[in-house]
Amino acid sequence: MNKKIYTTTKDGKKIEYDVILTFKNENNNKDYIVYTDNQIDNQNKLKIYAAIYNPLTNQFLEVPESKEEWYEIYKVLDKVLLEK
Repeated sequence: MNKKIYTTTKDGKKIEYDVILTFKNENNNKDYIVYTDNQIDNQNKLKIYAAIYNPLTNQFLEVPESKEEWYEIYKVLDKVLLEK
């Protein structure tokens, strides 16, 4: 998936992100987007972000907060990465 998303900082700088995946969690009926800015952290790992979003408007609604939501995100991400 070579889809890009963009945000704009308060000072007007445009930041580009690569979408890794999108999925719907059938248990809570929420849609998620997982994306990266392709930066590496101090442990030499790719920085990855996730958000709950509206797929019809591509609007980010909130950051997942519960351990259960993050567990599901990690589970889907692992599955996708292991298939490649």
